[in-house]
Amino acid sequence: MIGIYGGSFDPVHIGHLRIAEDVREFYNLQKIIFIPAYHSPLKPESRASAEDRIHMIEISIKNNPFFSVDDIEIKRKGKSYTIETIKEYRKKGLSPIFIVGTDAFLTLHKWKNPEELSRLTSFIVLGRGKDRYEDVRDYLKENFPYMDIRTDNSISKKEGSVYFFSKRRIDISSTEIRERIKTNRSIKYLVLPEVEEYIFNKKLYRG
Repeated sequence: MIGIYGGSFDPVHIGHLRIAEDVREFYNLQKIIFIPAYHSPLKPESRASAEDRIHMIEISIKNNPFFSVDDIEIKRKGKSYTIETIKEYRKKGLSPIFIVGTDAFLTLHKWKNPEELSRLTSFIVLGRGKDRYEDVRDYLKENFPYMDIRTDNSISKKEGSVYFFSKRRIDISSTEIRERIKTNRSIKYLVLPEVEEYIFNKKLYRG
């Protein structure tokens, strides 16, 4: 089973990386593919360019043979819709599972063709901050009652399942990192040293 990890990654930080590694081990995934959005429909436009965000991911994952990056949504340009990406992978004969934070998952009803998407893939939902299993369970009951939620690590071949993962929570956000840079505060230990160097050499997130 392959996992697709979607998001803006603006910038990618150690929380993304460590959680992805935990998820890979817990669910015994063959690979995790980071797919940065060109423009997430429900978020403001990314501060760094698509090229810079891709490069920061490449720098971050270069020593992990189980991680890779796909620029499919960058090449597509425009708004990045998960259902289009999942359909492209299914055309290749792959049925990946989609990895997403709880905050984003709880807006699933606002995504493009959410019911169709929920029948094409399953989700690993990452608990963040004060997010609870009960929040996701209640959200599904109200909006997608046919989807089941689980906490075990046995991935079903049947699409439409939700796996709530909260084995580790790292309280780091890309928003915090951008704000720290803007106000001349340290981002050491929030991103890999190579990414920190890249951000400062390229003068990203300054204004």
